[in-house]
Amino acid sequence: MFFVAFSSSGMAAEKNYKICTAGGYFAGADDKFLSGLAMHIAQKRSIWNDPICGALWRNAHKIGAIVSKTGKIHDEAEGNVVHDATEFSGKVYEVVGSNINF
Repeated sequence: MFFVAFSSSGMAAEKNYKICTAGGYFAGADDKFLSGLAMHIAQKRSIWNDPICGALWRNAHKIGAIVSKTGKIHDEAEGNVVHDATEFSGKVYEVVGSNINF
């Protein structure tokens, strides 16, 4: 219930905690680059030590581990986490890719 109350469509979006969800997901999926970048951003925003960020990160971590192993999204809450992670990843790769002249 706590997770749903602070999902990306709830209070978390208002306080810009989606980075915690995305980072937790990628930590669970063992993506060190994206989880490390999300952690760095959360620290810069001074939300890394916030209990809400921690709870979102832990919940998303579990989901990232499950989805990366099974490839399946089981419910709306998992879908919201995957959405936030996908949105973050897309933005990161768009910015990085736009500055490469190879």
